[in-house]
Amino acid sequence: MAVREAVAENASWCALVCGGGRFGPRAWTSRRRTPDYYPDAVTLDPRATAADVLPLVDDSPGCSIKDSFATLDLSVEGFAVLFDATWIACGPGVPEPGWQRHTEHGFPVDDSVVVLARGDDVVVAHRGSGVTGLSNFAAAAPAQRWPGAVAAVASAFPGAPVVGYEHGDALRAALGHGAEPLGPLRVWVR
Repeated sequence: MAVREAVAENASWCALVCGGGRFGPRAWTSRRRTPDYYPDAVTLDPRATAADVLPLVDDSPGCSIKDSFATLDLSVEGFAVLFDATWIACGPGVPEPGWQRHTEHGFPVDDSVVVLARGDDVVVAHRGSGVTGLSNFAAAAPAQRWPGAVAAVASAFPGAPVVGYEHGDALRAALGHGAEPLGPLRVWVR
């Protein structure tokens, strides 16, 4: 599994949630400010530079850039690191009964998106090109619920490897349940 597949899926997910944007050779960018928790740009190539991104976004305070390969230094442009994370290829998961499609959620609805819930636990599956992205995972006990969430996402789009990114305790839980690290990423904010 290559990190570029995870990056491409994530950028397409951001474009869907943010209502468009522009895909260039080195970055996806949005001229208008994106919703909370979504970046204004996602780098698509480790050779991306600030010049590939910043002229194409509203880089006023609050702007965030997902540096998909942790190769940029945006501190000279007035940005600070919001967090560092790791792209992952998720382990096989462990099926849990009770995960069901959830229709009241506020995410874009098309045939590439499935929102799944089990009680108060929620996870989003997004079909990209050859992979399925796992995102927006929320659970009261994430370390315990991770294997079931992965299996639910995998069952939403069978046959496609499940990818995503995590950091902190969520990353430790994912790695503890068989996720494979693919590479670093960094999110910058002004």
